[in-house]
Formats: sequence, C-alpha cells, structure tokens
Amino acid sequence: IRDLETADIAIKAAQTGHLVMSTLHTNDAPTTLTRMLNMGVAPFNIASSVLLITAQRLARRLCEGCKKPADYPRESLLRAGFRPEELDGNWKPYRAVGCAACNNGYKGRVGLYQVMPITEAIQRIILAEGTALDIAEQAQKDGVRDLRQAGLVKVRAGVTTLEEVITVTNE
Repeated sequence: IRDLETADIAIKAAQTGHLVMSTLHTNDAPTTLTRMLNMGVAPFNIASSVLLITAQRLARRLCEGCKKPADYPRESLLRAGFRPEELDGNWKPYRAVGCAACNNGYKGRVGLYQVMPITEAIQRIILAEGTALDIAEQAQKDGVRDLRQAGLVKVRAGVTTLEEVITVTNE
C-alpha cells in the first residue's frame, strides 16, 4: 500500500468481509498505523478494519558447524535489551567463526517477527490519532514483542549473534 487510493480499496474490501493481506514499508508494526493515518485514511476505518499487523526483519543464521560461544560483558547484554533476570547463566550467546561450509560464520537467514493484534486499547489510540510511540507502549503492555526483543530470543536460542540482531533492528 503506497497511497491513499490503494489504502481505501483495501479498507473497503476488509469492511465487506474480505480478508486483506498487504505490505506497507515501515520500521515496525506500530508505525504502520500512523503511516496509514498520515496517508489520509480515516482513524475509524483503520480501527474497524485492521485486525493484525506483523513486521519482520531477516537476520543471518549462525552456521551450526562452526559457531563458538561468545563472552559479552553483562552491561553490553543489558544495553542490548536483555533483562537482568534473563542473564541467569542458563544460556550462552554465540559468535560467528567461519568454516569451509559457510566461509563467514553464517549460513542462511532467520526471521525476526513482531506480531501485533489490534486490541481495543490500540483501537482507542488509533481513534484518538495517537502516535506510533503511544501504540508501541500499549502493544508492549499487551505482551507484543518488538523486533529487538524477537531478535534477543534468537540470540538466547543460539540461532544468531547479538551483533546481527543489533544491526538488523537499529532504526
């Protein structure tokens, strides 16, 4: 969706019972709603028609054949977004090394996803023409992980590196 005309067509289709899936290039899920408002879509139409928004980033996947444990200072992990209780010593971050199979320590990609249902609270913010920050704060209260948090889950699982998550989630 790049303009008001296309947005209006999508909204009308949704309001007549069709499931509409589309793309809109934004940095995250909350920004999608404010982008639609800025295009000129009426707040009521957005609040009543949009059910769910997902945002995604692709991060490089660590090569299983050569990844090695990494040693980060606790402060670096906290600054990146880990909560103190997550740094319990029950997991280890990994770093990219490189081998004959991958060359650079990475092999393939993994998706980082933000999945934001449009709750009644978010609908109220849309109707009040709130900001993306207002929507993001409410989404966080609703338990929605932002892209950075989704990436940190992949770091904990040993799927990608902290550096990769920081790179792909910096706006």
